[in-house]
Amino acid sequence: MKQTGTRLTADDALALAKLFRLAAIALGDYLYENWEAIQKKNRDILRSLEVSLLNHATDLVTRAVGIVLVKGQGDLKDLADATTEARKALETVGSAKKAIKIATTLTGLAAAIPTGNPESIYAAYNALNATVLGDVSIGLS
Repeated sequence: MKQTGTRLTADDALALAKLFRLAAIALGDYLYENWEAIQKKNRDILRSLEVSLLNHATDLVTRAVGIVLVKGQGDLKDLADATTEARKALETVGSAKKAIKIATTLTGLAAAIPTGNPESIYAAYNALNATVLGDVSIGLS
């Protein structure tokens, strides 16, 4: 059965890529502003996640064009809003462990989008929302 939804344009993919890049920058800012307070093992994890997010942001520009986002399973607005909320959370995060959780689920979403698999995108979207907002049921548009 063919799934219907919104096909990502080059402009859509670029907009998402910019949001993921901004989230990576927020993660890096948190890391370097709190360098001394963060344990070395957590610094290493956060640096790796920052680079992964930047790489996924770059990949989104080319790999996500043409992906169909299924209504009710994480459409463009949902993904943009979730990414923005994650960036905001990274800007105010109070611990390295929370930053790692947010960045890990954000990286999962960035990796899921280019697959075009609606179930993977939806699961990653829900995981990010659960991490950022707590275990709250998020209604999709």
